Amino acid sequence: MGRWLLTIFDKPVQTMAGEVTLGQAIMDHCSITALSGQGKAPSYIDAKNFVSALLEKVSFDPANPESIASNLDEFIEKIKKSNSLSTELKRVILTYAQEARDTYQSVDKKTKSELDMFREKLETWFDSSMERVSGRLKRKYMRPLTFWIALCITALMNADSIAVAKFLYGNPEVRSQLAQQAYTKTSAEDINKQIQAIERSIPDTGVLSAAQIKAALKGRIEIIKGANETLEAIPLGWSKAEFIPKPGGNLFTLILSKIVGLAATILAIMMGAPFWFDVLNKVSNLRGVGTKPAKTEDKEDGK
Repeated sequence: MGRWLLTIFDKPVQTMAGEVTLGQAIMDHCSITALSGQGKAPSYIDAKNFVSALLEKVSFDPANPESIASNLDEFIEKIKKSNSLSTELKRVILTYAQEARDTYQSVDKKTKSELDMFREKLETWFDSSMERVSGRLKRKYMRPLTFWIALCITALMNADSIAVAKFLYGNPEVRSQLAQQAYTKTSAEDINKQIQAIERSIPDTGVLSAAQIKAALKGRIEIIKGANETLEAIPLGWSKAEFIPKPGGNLFTLILSKIVGLAATILAIMMGAPFWFDVLNKVSNLRGVGTKPAKTEDKEDGK
């Protein structure tokens, strides 16, 4: 963020402490320094604080430091006269000011001033710029970091996607148990049922006895044990048998399959959990044709 501010707002501006670049002046503004410190780049700046700092620094008059712009016309005039903004930035900011004025004049019921609309447009511009900056940082730093983490986890666990896929294909019982647990335990309806069951077990006093707590936990423990047994059956971890070719196979094919399987796991980890949750939701919601059938009570109400 600090680099973005210093790059975009690189023109000098006069402050009470002397002449610095506009980007540094924004970072040193009183509404920003509470987030970091004087002379330091903050890791996060709220859009409202940024706009306040920007407009205050751009409209600051060293000859009359107590003068404050109070309406959009005064801000436009000060922005036009400012030497701390490049011509391109001036045009962008003045365009937002004109858009705010046009929007304000076209609204019949005015609940906001044109200055508030101008500030909101600058806040939206700042937020969109920060999204691009965060996306660049993710590509530059987070993706390589995620890759190395995925590589270490995959190598230590020997998480071979091809071996796991072959195992699940050859063991339909484990496959069905794993799929059932994955879909059932991530279902919102199932979670609500479990919560309702626990609520029904609580007496009117709102206090559970030791026996009731033990009974409530026993079912959950059995579910966890079943899930653990299913996961333990999946081939994870290194063994000498990994490098012994099966009858009719060869070492080259075995090594190639292992490399491809590990690479597939690394790629799957790098995609992230949100991606796979979206994929599972789309797969589980697939239907042949038509819309979602109505529930029985909905059909009865429609009679």
